[in-house]
This record gives sequence, structure tokens and C-alpha cells, in this order.
Amino acid sequence: MFAKMKTITAFLSAVTILTIGDVESSASWLIDAAKFHTSVHGQTSCQDCHESISELDLHPNPGDVSKALADFFSIDQCLACHDEVLDDLENGVHGAEKIQSTKDYEACLVCHDPHYQLSYQKNPVDQFDPAKSVHKQCGVCHELQSSLPAFSSDDENCMACHRYVDPEDPNRKERVFDLCLHCHGNQGTDVQEMTARVVPLIDEIDLKLTPHAEIDCTSCHFQAAEFSHNAQKSGDCRQCHTRHDEKKTHDAHLLVTCQACHLQSILPIRDTQSKVVVWEKTRISGRTSQLHQMLQYEDEAFCRRCHFDGNNIGAVSMILPAKSILCMPCHAGTLSAGDFTTIVALVIFLAGLTMTASVWFSGSLPVQGSFSAIFKAYALLRNTARSIFSAKLFPIMKTLFFDVLLQRRLYRRSAKRWLIHSLIFSPFVFRFIWGIVGLFSSIWLPDRPNTWVMLDKNHPLTAFLFDLTGIMILLGITLAFFRKSAARSDRVPGLPNQDRWALGLIGGIVVFGFILEAMRIAMTGWPANSGYAVIGYGFSKLFAGMSGVTDIYGYLWYIHAVMTGALIAYLPFSRLMHIIMAPVVLAMNAASDKELHRF
Repeated sequence: MFAKMKTITAFLSAVTILTIGDVESSASWLIDAAKFHTSVHGQTSCQDCHESISELDLHPNPGDVSKALADFFSIDQCLACHDEVLDDLENGVHGAEKIQSTKDYEACLVCHDPHYQLSYQKNPVDQFDPAKSVHKQCGVCHELQSSLPAFSSDDENCMACHRYVDPEDPNRKERVFDLCLHCHGNQGTDVQEMTARVVPLIDEIDLKLTPHAEIDCTSCHFQAAEFSHNAQKSGDCRQCHTRHDEKKTHDAHLLVTCQACHLQSILPIRDTQSKVVVWEKTRISGRTSQLHQMLQYEDEAFCRRCHFDGNNIGAVSMILPAKSILCMPCHAGTLSAGDFTTIVALVIFLAGLTMTASVWFSGSLPVQGSFSAIFKAYALLRNTARSIFSAKLFPIMKTLFFDVLLQRRLYRRSAKRWLIHSLIFSPFVFRFIWGIVGLFSSIWLPDRPNTWVMLDKNHPLTAFLFDLTGIMILLGITLAFFRKSAARSDRVPGLPNQDRWALGLIGGIVVFGFILEAMRIAMTGWPANSGYAVIGYGFSKLFAGMSGVTDIYGYLWYIHAVMTGALIAYLPFSRLMHIIMAPVVLAMNAASDKELHRF
């Protein structure tokens, strides 16, 4: 039993390493010469098994490249040398072991790789040194004369195309290009004319001008040298490139492949199973392929490939701006303020803070003159810095954690009011921390998988927690409105009265957020795990089969954004100003510094 396992392990260790990425394959067109020479067929000529190749009018034949390895296999090729195997099978024996069904052993390639199958008597792999001339080591395996060449001249003709190209080979790119362009080039050969009937050809001169001109084909098309050539998977751009951050792609575009945006001569389509926006080639008769001429535009024309009226891939017809700094309390926004809504809201907000600050600096200070306000601000900043970078830092942080973040003082005064306040306040804190960590992780740590979990709205954890926090906010606002009608005796003296305008704006923002989430889920075809966004997923069913959702979405998004801007602009003039003032006052009191008390 252990001997058999050792033999199997030895065989698996000899399976070829195909092109880039250490992709293991026993069905490659490329042959690793060193491993071939250590196999049991290491001194067998290519023509001994592939004798029909020399009789073909055309090799390679583009009509054959998409066939599977099994399509080329004939057991007669193996029986020409291993006829005793058939006798053993007829007697119910294979490999000195009894077998139940002989038919299960007639497909030799299932278990044996003819190019790398090791001897069952001894394993010469450890004795073989690929750095030395092969013909001097043949005796290790076959006890042949040292004068035998590694390959015959006929076999060298085969290996000119079929030799595995080492990643360290300085001529790797040219050799791989020659192999691929033999069929895909546009030099007018018979093979290329046949290929052109199926796929557009590639202009070699244009290819050398592309952004990936210094990379060989198999770096992206890592299965290009395998059988079933037409079924190879698209390369993953992330093996060399990182995803765009939130500011670049507005919502990270996690359901959009890189090629759908950056390849030319393609049509973006949405995969019916994964709901991911992928691509298919478009073809103009008589023209060479422009596929590799990557698109790298920065204007709206770049986005219009997907974002247009009536598109069927679930893209918003409007080109929306990136989520700005206004959105950061709830989303992984960006540190930007380029859109009109954000600019107007911030101008009004800063004007309100300036008016408030003028009151802060109206107290007496031992400075006079036209620059007194500047000196007051300087003194405030200086004394604040002294408190932060001193032993007072710990009590300040302690106060901010317990009295600002956990609302300890409010709880001591009124547990009911603390509950209502926490239902509204805590979700914003959670969302802000989640978004800011996700945003900066996408910029600084784009290779970490957890980064994109935090930005993936369809990830189970993200979808559930963001819906939960939205429900908490709405519940808190509802309870706050009911509390307004409570008896005056229940009110806590010294606390600001309720600002229903501000609460109404917050509630409206959350409600529109749920509507937009429902529309997004419906537009993108209810992608996997979107059901964890319980509220959004439930309401998304209302949009099933509804036309024009991608057009309406943009208008509702702007209503959501304008309401957010209105809340920010209104904040310095509202009773919610205490969310800015309270932390400052509490921190100053915690410091208990005489210099600070001068103000």
C-alpha cells in the first residue's frame, strides 16, 4: 500500500508546470525537456507516438486546437508498446492488482501522463541535474551510451514549438509570441486565414505598442497552451494590478470585471449566473483585433460604455459623482468635494461654524489690537496641544470614550433618552468607522481581501450590518417623535429640545437609502448574498420587471444627496449643534487646565 502511494506521489511530482503562475497541467502543448528525459519515455522519439503528425497537410490545424486531450487519444498508441497491459486487463489485472471493471482502465491518460510518467522500478528525478547536458545523464534512467543526443534532429523540429519556455528565459516573450502569433498573427498564412474565420487576427506591430507589450501572452492567457483552447478562462488582472479605490471607481465596481472597462472591441454583458458584468468580443469584418489596446480614459466617454439610457447590464444611466466627504458618516466616501451639492453644503456649514467660533473668541484675553482674534485662536490651539501632549491625554480620551461615544452622562440623567439617542447616534459612529477603514484600506492595503469585504455591499456581513444600523436609526427617530408628546415632567432640564426638522432630514436620508439599495439590488439582478440586506432585498422585489429603474435611480440618488447636504448645512444652526460642541466642552473640562479656563 505504501509503495503504491509512493509511486503515485512520484508521478504527481513530475506533472508539468505550465507557463506562468505555476499552473499544473498534464494536458499542455508545451513539454518540459528535463522532466521528459527523466520519464520512462525519455528516449522515445516524438514520432514513435505521434507518427500521424508528419502525414498532416496542416499542423497546427486551428480546427483542432479547441478539442480536448481525450479527442486525440487512441489506446492503440499505448498498446503498440504495452500490449501486455491488454492481456492483463482481460484477466482482470492491472498494475499487479485485481480490478473490477476493465473499461475503467482503458483511458490510459486518466492516470498516466505519457511525457512525465516515471518508472515504477526507480525514481531518477533526484539524480537528474537539469543544469548539465542531458545526453550525459541518460544512463541514469536507461543505461544508454553517453554519446546519445538529447533529441534527434526530427524531435528538435517538434521542440522548436513545443518546448516549455522557462520564466527566466530572456527570450521567453519572443518565443511565446512566435507560438501564439503563428495562428493569431496577420501575415496571411493558411493557418492564420483559418483562424480569422473564428476570431479577429492580431497585428504584430500594433501589439508591440500596447501597454502590455513587454509581457508575453501566457502572462494573461495562462491556459493558452492547453487543450480545449476555446474554453480557457480569462486572466485575472489582479495578479499584477490592484483594484481601483473608491474615488476612482465610485463604489469600487466589485461586480464589474476589469476587462469590461478597459478592453477595446468588446461588449459589456452581465453574466446570468454570477451577475458580474463580463464581456464578449465584437468583430468588424476585415479588421484586425484592437482588443489589446487598453482604454485608459478619464472622462465621461469612458463611462458611457455601460452608463447610458436603456442599458441591460444594470448600470445607472446617469454618471454620478463620487461619494464626497458629506457621505462619509454613512458610507465609504472619499475625501473630495467636487460636486455642486457638496460645495454649497460645506460653504454654509463652514459659515455657521465661523459664526459660532466668533462667539467662542468673544471672551477676554490678555491681548489687544486688530489681530486679537488671531492671537486668541493661536492661544486656544497652543493650550489644546499642550493638553493633548501631556499627562492630561488619558483623562481626555477617557472622557471622550465614556461621555461622548457611550453617552454615559446622558444615561445617568435619563435611560430612556439615552436609548433613543444611542439608536440614532451609534449607527452613524459604526458606519463612519467602517467606511473610513474600508476607504483607507483600499488605498493603502489594496491586496488585503478584507479590504474589499468592507466595500462590498453584497457581502453577507456588510449587507446585514448596514441594514441593521439603518433600522436602528429609523427606530430611534420614531421613538424620538413619540417622546415629544410625553409629559413635561419627563423632560430632563438642561438638555436641548428636540429638533424635528433635523430628525426629519435624517429619517428621509435613511428611507431614501433603503429605496436606493432596493433599486440597486434589482438592477444588478439580485446578486449572491444580497438577501442579507433584509430590508433592501425585500423592497427590491417591488422593482422586479419594472422598466426604467436605471433611469430613475439617478434622480433618487440626487434627492438622497441633496437631503444629506441640507442636513450638513443646517447642522450649525440647529439644536443638533451639540454633537460638535459637547465633545469640545467635555474634553476641555477633562483637561481642567487653568490656561484653558481663561477663555
